[in-house]
Amino acid sequence: MAPMTSVPAKLPLPQVVAYGSVGIPFGAVGLPMAVFIAPFYAEQMGLGTALVGLIFMVLRFWDLFSDPVMGWLVDTKPSRLGKIRHWLLIAVPILLPAVWFLYNPVGPPVSPLFLAVILFIFYIGTTMIVTPHQAWAPSIAKTYDERSRLFMWRELFTISTMLVMLALPSLLEQFGGISFAEQISIMGWFLIIALPVTVGAAVWLVPDPKPDASAPRASFHPKAILAALKQQTLWRLLATEIFIGIAIAGTAGTFLFASLWGFGVGHGTASLILMAHFIAGFAAMPVWVWISKRTEKYIAMRSVCLWSALTYVCYMPLALMGGGAVSLLIAAIVSGFGYGSPFILVRSMMADLVEAEEARGGGNRAGLFYSLMSGAYKTGASFAIGIPYILLGVLVGFNPATDNSPETVRGLMLVFVGVPVVSYALAALLIWRYPITRADQEKAAEAINAGGQANLESLHPPVNKGDAP
Repeated sequence: MAPMTSVPAKLPLPQVVAYGSVGIPFGAVGLPMAVFIAPFYAEQMGLGTALVGLIFMVLRFWDLFSDPVMGWLVDTKPSRLGKIRHWLLIAVPILLPAVWFLYNPVGPPVSPLFLAVILFIFYIGTTMIVTPHQAWAPSIAKTYDERSRLFMWRELFTISTMLVMLALPSLLEQFGGISFAEQISIMGWFLIIALPVTVGAAVWLVPDPKPDASAPRASFHPKAILAALKQQTLWRLLATEIFIGIAIAGTAGTFLFASLWGFGVGHGTASLILMAHFIAGFAAMPVWVWISKRTEKYIAMRSVCLWSALTYVCYMPLALMGGGAVSLLIAAIVSGFGYGSPFILVRSMMADLVEAEEARGGGNRAGLFYSLMSGAYKTGASFAIGIPYILLGVLVGFNPATDNSPETVRGLMLVFVGVPVVSYALAALLIWRYPITRADQEKAAEAINAGGQANLESLHPPVNKGDAP
């Protein structure tokens, strides 16, 4: 039995689940990397926080170069398996040895060069899965709502795995007496098993249509790329992704500080409450996707961003009223209803933009556009640590290692609340009058199916001097 090649009008559930299951390794290497792997190398492997932070930061910025290169390869180097599958298959044998050595280092101590080299290979392999996997969506999800369905399943798998990874060390320590190094090793084994299983299922079950030889080829001449990058709608989506990255990663980076100093809740209880925040987002995802089906994606997107901006404000009065675990839990659950869904909607909207660009005769640049989106999120996530920490250290004078005055704690809470509130509000503003609607997507799809072009200039006009992104 050969892998699937034809694309049905609506993907059956097994194919959607197979596509989404690749989110399992994504969930295992996202937030858990920052929560567990970085401290593991800083403390137990003897490298120190400053050196580990520098290595992670430098290699994360390397992704800003490697992501577009991977996007170009996806768009220009298909194989007999299609446009996507071979890249996923190549990535697995690159990632598996890197996972083994990253999660099972020979030490302590280890050298900084060891961590840098292994992390470099690890990030290369991750990019070779993440960018092609996202770029797969426009070619297999042909309708406006089908794309949201596809990304929703991926996000559900990602968040559920992330929750398991966050809970696993505590469970292993309490019930098995397993050391931190052994916990990290078990996480690595989870990845080593999950990677080939999920990628194999996706490659086998999910169709990967070969590029149509008669269709216009996307030009990657520098002038053509610059013309594509001058489109206002593309930059609105990328800027939205940056602000979403700042809001979400910024919350994760300061949550424990706000919990302890603002609410008087210790790290153990705060970690469980943070999991409740993620679970609330997990539960609310189908609701926000349903709203997008009943209205438009941009309406659901601006609604979830406004919900998050407004509900994050509630942390401040609850902390001033005395805090406590119950108050923190209420705020975390209410604000958590907006977690994760912006990822689904903005990636689905990018698929519509890829299709609109193709309908205008620009060719299919899914790899390039999704690589830019990946870079935008990583940029936002990098700013998410820098901006709050600089504000806390320089303006507020907060120091987690010493006592802090009530005024300093209020400053901490203002930063904890203010960064996501402003970021979500700006994301909502950017997406407020998004031009590609359900009707426009159908028009673009009809033009592509008919082998012609659609006059979609009004959907994403070029950015002119003085235009807002």
